[in-house]
Amino acid sequence: MDCPNCGVYNPEGRQVCWRCDRELPRPQEPRKRPPDLNAALRRMWILVGIALLIFLLLTWLLPLFLGGSVAPTPVP
Repeated sequence: MDCPNCGVYNPEGRQVCWRCDRELPRPQEPRKRPPDLNAALRRMWILVGIALLIFLLLTWLLPLFLGGSVAPTPVP
């Protein structure tokens, strides 16, 4: 950290500047942000969409590609 008074570099952890003997400012801890609820909801809807897509692939498209039919054939 550089001293705001004289501009000389001081190693981290020092409380007083080694050159001008003035007190160095204490580093402030960053404020903790509350969790973003919109991001959690967005992730939930993405997971629901992926689950729905997998369900549709397994129940409709996969049998169609494998040669089966989607709807059962009527019995005469």
